[in-house]
Amino acid sequence: MANIEKHLVKIKDSKNHQSIPGIDAIYLINLDQRPEKLKRCIEQLQSFDITVQRLPAIYGWSLTQEAFNDIGMKFDHPMDFTFDRQVFFRLASDQLDQGEPLNASSYGKTCVHRSVSAGAIGCTLSHLSCLQDALDKGHETIWILEDDFTLARDPHLLSNYIEQLDQLAHWDMLHTDDDMHFKPYGHTSIHLRPDRAVFTHLMQHSPLGNEFFKIGGRWQLHSVIYKNQAITKILNYFKEFGLFRNIDEEINFIPGIQIYNLRCGLVHGRDRTTSDTQKNFFAP
Repeated sequence: MANIEKHLVKIKDSKNHQSIPGIDAIYLINLDQRPEKLKRCIEQLQSFDITVQRLPAIYGWSLTQEAFNDIGMKFDHPMDFTFDRQVFFRLASDQLDQGEPLNASSYGKTCVHRSVSAGAIGCTLSHLSCLQDALDKGHETIWILEDDFTLARDPHLLSNYIEQLDQLAHWDMLHTDDDMHFKPYGHTSIHLRPDRAVFTHLMQHSPLGNEFFKIGGRWQLHSVIYKNQAITKILNYFKEFGLFRNIDEEINFIPGIQIYNLRCGLVHGRDRTTSDTQKNFFAP
């Protein structure tokens, strides 16, 4: 079991927030070091008479090795050290940092995939903090936004989308931004983690009704609607197994998770190269 909950942020703001019918709470993840992003997000939402619950994002580069050991995957028997990707046994500064291979001496250590920077660990904890807050408060449906979105249409349309999807499918997550689904780059399987078998991923991307795609997985989590059952599945998964891949990738492989995407994004997302999670922009 990972000790992730120890490192989650508690939301202290108890003010009433103007939400959207069918959505119990709207969370905005924003670093204290990015006030300009917060201002831009608030201005966009205020034009639709919407206010949000701000989650002060966890600054991954300030985490300790002790925190890393609590959060990451524990490599132990009978896990397979022939896993063919390098890993970090420590907090990594960015994706240019070099990883190490697993071997017999790795047993008993904590590790993450070499694509997971310290900033990405902070991002994971920030998302899980929102989900934990929603679970603690008994919310049924929530919307989590990262602070790099651009509204394309009226967010109040989400009420209708949720009603429609409820009638069409049993669903867990609805991405409301531009589709970033996985594409089959010459293979249909992935060895996600050393503690799991090779996963045969069908790269599903199937139309559903006039407004949705059912997808097998995708990158980025900057605008997602979560149902209560998804909140429970995600929290239970990371608390049991720890973090190994970036959350936007690993979340797709949680057993039984049902993921959908709007066919026409309600918000536009960022280019992946602009993410605050990949580099320590605030180092002295």
